[in-house]
Amino acid sequence: MGLIISLFILWIGPLLGIFIQRRFNNTSQRVISNTVLFSGSFLLGISLFGLMPELFDNIQKAGLWIVAGFLFQILLEKFTGGLGHGHIHSHDIPKSVFVLFGGLMLHALFEGYSAGLNNHIKSGVVSGMVVGIAIHEIPAAFSLSVLMHTRYKGKASAILLLFMYALATPIGFISGVMVHDEGLLSESMSQVITAIIAGTFLHISTTIVFENSLRKKEGLSKWIVILSGLAVSYFACLIG
Repeated sequence: MGLIISLFILWIGPLLGIFIQRRFNNTSQRVISNTVLFSGSFLLGISLFGLMPELFDNIQKAGLWIVAGFLFQILLEKFTGGLGHGHIHSHDIPKSVFVLFGGLMLHALFEGYSAGLNNHIKSGVVSGMVVGIAIHEIPAAFSLSVLMHTRYKGKASAILLLFMYALATPIGFISGVMVHDEGLLSESMSQVITAIIAGTFLHISTTIVFENSLRKKEGLSKWIVILSGLAVSYFACLIG
């Protein structure tokens, strides 16, 4: 039952982002901006409160693998141009839609896989990761939908690509669960992948929080969103 609920949550996240864009177009930028900020601080909390304490108790050289994950995310964003964080107007977005779509699909698959692989390590972290990733996928899908609507307005191919993207995270999650359940990876290798995941989450979350709260004018509402994301992630890890 828990597996089905997790899959539904991961599927509904990107669908919600697509629906918001299609229904309200670009008038919901403030809502999306707050969603981006909340998801960033939430993933930061999951890394700090859930993944990293366990890693440094059970894996040697955890810091090196965390850095590897951090650098991997930087490389991945060369293909997505930050679109996964709601940067719709970023000048770094690749001109090729196929390169962009491939990068976003890989990003979504990896996030889903990370949650699936860690499905049985710690229940609180798992539920937190699933919710955090689903929330993070809302602005990603919103941004992709905006781009598809602009370049392929009214074309069936755009709808097909968005539908495929909505399935990416659940497919990644199922893959991670199967790899764990079938024992295809050793415990030490699972810990290494968890460290890499923590590194990618750190890059995603710090980039989001930095760009939304430090480079732009700070306000009480932004601090409330940031602290709310951290608080919810802490209690999600604490419950487990």
